[in-house]
Amino acid sequence: MALPILVFAQAPTLYINEFMASNDTYWADDSGAFDDWIEIYNPGTDSVDIGGLWLTDDLTDPASHQIPDTAAAITTIPPGGFLVLWADKESEQGPLHVEEKLSGDGEQIGLVYISGTDTTFVDSLTFGAQAEDTSYARVDDGGSTWASFPDPNAGASNTWTPTNLSGIMVNEFLASNDACCMDENGDYDDFIELYNSGSNSVNVGGMYVTDDLTDPASWQIPTSDANVTTVASGGFLLLWADKESEQGVLHVEEKLSGDGEQIGLVTIFASDTSFVDSLTYSEQIADTSYGRFPDGSSSWSILNPTPGSANTELSVINGGIVPMQFALHQNYPNPFNPTTTIRFDIAEQTFVTISIWNILGQTVNTLAKEQMNPGSYKLEFNGTDRYGKSLSSGVYLISVETPSWSSTNKMMLLK
Repeated sequence: MALPILVFAQAPTLYINEFMASNDTYWADDSGAFDDWIEIYNPGTDSVDIGGLWLTDDLTDPASHQIPDTAAAITTIPPGGFLVLWADKESEQGPLHVEEKLSGDGEQIGLVYISGTDTTFVDSLTFGAQAEDTSYARVDDGGSTWASFPDPNAGASNTWTPTNLSGIMVNEFLASNDACCMDENGDYDDFIELYNSGSNSVNVGGMYVTDDLTDPASWQIPTSDANVTTVASGGFLLLWADKESEQGVLHVEEKLSGDGEQIGLVTIFASDTSFVDSLTYSEQIADTSYGRFPDGSSSWSILNPTPGSANTELSVINGGIVPMQFALHQNYPNPFNPTTTIRFDIAEQTFVTISIWNILGQTVNTLAKEQMNPGSYKLEFNGTDRYGKSLSSGVYLISVETPSWSSTNKMMLLK
């Protein structure tokens, strides 16, 4: 038969990301039937309408079933997003129901682009026998390694397994940021820091953030930039709670109240809503954060703010809040142009030297060389050398030294 010419100029980049060939009780479709399903993942930065592509369970018959091209609102996958097709041979139920059924004994799946006489497999695989209510999926979305998933994630990132999510938590937050920490636009905004104590990276794109636990779907973290929204093992991710989502994927449409409120990180799939982490907090002190100490523990403390880096506990001495240990925090922003803030903690009265070095180990500027009392400090570095001349783009080192302690961090100047 004559095959339609698709609107694609060429085959799109899409992945068969997960499927279930023996769905007994896992998830019912919109008609209440427990049918086979196939999840398609779009790793790109543009939306892709799969209407017009073909799906097959026999790679020798690529033109087995064509996905309708008349329902773009339903068949379009957003950047970084997922779409589930029901392999139930009941296409009369809607454009996401295909005239294929998968065999639990093993079979093939192909997503196909056909233009004229040209046939291209967008993605395909051959699979073996499958266990009931267990999906088979790429371990990392779009990755090359496959594994059985006893806890399937149809329509969501494959990093959202219970094992992986047990390591993701709200680690620190600042609900009253008057003059502490600036975002990349120079604004002093509330922030929420996530920490991954697990052994695998987790992409939080697609999860929800809320400041009201009775409204878990308040705001969804965009799925459009996995490189930005992925939290590495042992790493941190900073969300700015500023109601300015137009500034980037890490800016959420929430603001925290310094008088006390709630924070929730949520996954939602179909009718299943799960809190990855949540908390209710009371009135906060200006420019002082509240967080877990040590990172990822169950113990919460008043903290010297450390957005995007390890937490530092504060103690009270003579009525004032001072650090319990020496620390040099990562400068922010980093990379920077033309200025960045350097923050450090001094745990006891001592002589302190703060220097900027180039990668050859040469001192290019000395920001401080003096006796300091215990406390938390911050310095603005304007990217100049000791003579006031602007430094060139590149990697530099910031060091804080005392007679008994020293620490060094890298920072990058970009022009």
